[in-house]
Amino acid sequence: MNRSASSASTNVLSSPRVSPSERVVRFITLCVARDFGLDQDALLVPTRGAPQAAFARQVAIYLAHVCFGLSFAAVGRMFQRDRTTVAHACRVIEDRGDDRDLDRRLTALERACRRAPAGAGGLREELEHSRHAAETER
Repeated sequence: MNRSASSASTNVLSSPRVSPSERVVRFITLCVARDFGLDQDALLVPTRGAPQAAFARQVAIYLAHVCFGLSFAAVGRMFQRDRTTVAHACRVIEDRGDDRDLDRRLTALERACRRAPAGAGGLREELEHSRHAAETER
């Protein structure tokens, strides 16, 4: 990823006009794209794409669910996928638990999610607040 794309992503992460869920998906895809050596947008396209991009997207989906405690439906909306696709992605990643390289990679990515800008806890709190506000309005 080039510097201007990286700084643009950083601006999206800190912009108050961007929803908490959009900031979470942008942060996760930024981390995963860098780790896999892919363009961040490759993880957000509506089509499956190349096998490496599809697997990286599954990792990003797994991280959104596990690190941020989001439901399959919520993660699906974030990645423009069905909740069953999210469940499948999580199973694929969990089923590769004996892959030491992937395990190390996931550990590093989970650590990065916990250190998200404003703290992953801060993003989690914002997500929880926005969910609570939406439920209250119903």
